[in-house]
Amino acid sequence: MDIVRVSEKLKAFREDFPATEYGLIQSFTEDDVGGVARVIGWCSVVDLSTGQTIAQAQGTRALRPPVPGAQGAKDTRDPDRAMTQALGRVLGLMGYADAHGIEGDTDEPDTSGATTAAKPKQVKAPPPFRPPPPQPPNPVAEARRHLSGEVVDDDTLDLDLVDTLEIRDMLNARPPGDRGKVRAVLVKHGFDLPLPEQMNAGRHRELQNLVNAELADIDATPA
Repeated sequence: MDIVRVSEKLKAFREDFPATEYGLIQSFTEDDVGGVARVIGWCSVVDLSTGQTIAQAQGTRALRPPVPGAQGAKDTRDPDRAMTQALGRVLGLMGYADAHGIEGDTDEPDTSGATTAAKPKQVKAPPPFRPPPPQPPNPVAEARRHLSGEVVDDDTLDLDLVDTLEIRDMLNARPPGDRGKVRAVLVKHGFDLPLPEQMNAGRHRELQNLVNAELADIDATPA
């Protein structure tokens, strides 16, 4: 009867699951059943990025008396055999086994009728955290900061020229009283009147914010 050796299973497992990403954690315990000492080996497959246990199995061996002169007082190699058996079984649980063979010296033959072993699903890492994009400043709030004298970033050195036609048309469409209030605010903040046809982008943005803020105040004031 064919046996898939644990070393072969481990080699196939490591081709799919690198040791830097998935760990094999082994341990053993001893107990006594009906006056017979035994050792129980454990093996767990752990995703190192999350600490999650993917699969776990155990193997049991009778604990024989220690061999005189062996390494350590209890070194019968039975703990190693139990942990190796557990390793073979946990890899078999993850699909690294021959469906027509057996899982180890003490395992029963496979009777599931499966012809091929299923490949384990790769565990996808969660997507990296990305902070939300910064929100653009509110032009009306920025203009109010100008009006209150609060210091704001000065980008008036921007050399890109922007046409002021849209702002001029918007002001010309307002009643004379509204235009007078807006002109007073613009003069207070150093704008030349009549407005030039073009100005740099930073100054144009400040002009637009001031006009929007003043018109919003005018429209909010009861007639």
